[in-house]
Amino acid sequence: MTSAPPRAPLTANAADFARLYDDEQLSIRGIAARTGHSYRYVRARLIEADVEFRENTRRQETEALAADFAALYRRGLSIRGIRARTGYSYRYIHALLDDAGVVFRDHAGQPRKAAV
Repeated sequence: MTSAPPRAPLTANAADFARLYDDEQLSIRGIAARTGHSYRYVRARLIEADVEFRENTRRQETEALAADFAALYRRGLSIRGIRARTGYSYRYIHALLDDAGVVFRDHAGQPRKAAV
């Protein structure tokens, strides 16, 4: 059994990429996957077509998740408790809590003192 030869990238102009981005709401990565071009190439064509880029939804989702974790932590749940409830790693939860500006507690449950 022979494997299929690598697929050559589809030829597309900047307007085609703009249509995929605007009309079909594909992400840059989605366009790259569909057409066989690199992320960088697709982004350059979109800039060439004067496309207005959408807000990064991943950042918004991460900020919402950080706010949820912060609310759980402030209600008394430990980082390990949040991990058990959500399935995210300790390190990831700690990083999001830190980004959310949470004052961490020590093992006795008291707020940690700032290092001098």
